[in-house]
Amino acid sequence: MLTIGTRFYPASEDSERRQARAREALTALSGVHRVNLQCADETFRPDGFETRAVLRLDSQRVTGGGRVRKPIVSEMFDALAAAAAEHGDRYFAYLNADIEVAPLAVSRIVEGGRDAYAFCRLDLAPVTREPRDVLLVGLDLFAADVAWWQRERHRFRAYIAGEALWDNVYAAVMASHGRTDIVDVDPGIAHEQHPVSWGTGLFAEYNGYLAALDAPYFSRWTHYVAALQSARRSGTALDRDRLRQEIFSGPLLRGLGYPHHFVRDVRARVRYAWRRPRLVREAR
Repeated sequence: MLTIGTRFYPASEDSERRQARAREALTALSGVHRVNLQCADETFRPDGFETRAVLRLDSQRVTGGGRVRKPIVSEMFDALAAAAAEHGDRYFAYLNADIEVAPLAVSRIVEGGRDAYAFCRLDLAPVTREPRDVLLVGLDLFAADVAWWQRERHRFRAYIAGEALWDNVYAAVMASHGRTDIVDVDPGIAHEQHPVSWGTGLFAEYNGYLAALDAPYFSRWTHYVAALQSARRSGTALDRDRLRQEIFSGPLLRGLGYPHHFVRDVRARVRYAWRRPRLVREAR
């Protein structure tokens, strides 16, 4: 079986409608343990889910400010891995709270035997829900073998969920250190398009700072997506396992890459330390 979950939360009417669809899709799945993660002092408990109020970190705590409270991705992965271990499941999976998961995605995970999975999503048109394209630049469902996650967990930084960049970096880390399938053909997950309200401010700056520290991984991701986009435009058949092997294997840095990344790392740390106090004030 598979343990699958996320943090659901009270939301506006439109957001709650999309979350409800995601929960309905999950409750229709067989052979899964469904988990709703919450912070220790939160009480949102949707029916049909095992609620675990175990999250201790959040966006306000890791940044020192902000008006809203968002969970930390690595802590949610830890909590889901712990739940899977308790249930005796080999895999756990995390999804964004408005993603609708079909049985195809579950079977790909539990039958595939890989260390990890990262799923692109099929976008649906607002209102009509007409299928559009599979979005290559973002990922909305992640799964990992519990033992693999526990072994490799130290590589994954404490990114804020619901902000940009973390999904690209996590997919690249997974592909660089495990037998990972990045699924962009018939992914079995769908997302109804909607306006986004992130991309600027304190939380975005924080995730951007971490992504700069993880720049060698992010660079691998951009090369991988560029190859997928090129093949899509030309209609060329693509061996994705071979492409992943070519891009994600080998040392992250070579030669002059070491001093170059050292300078980039220091610059990112200094820039974030300099900008954070102003961003915290603005986010009050």
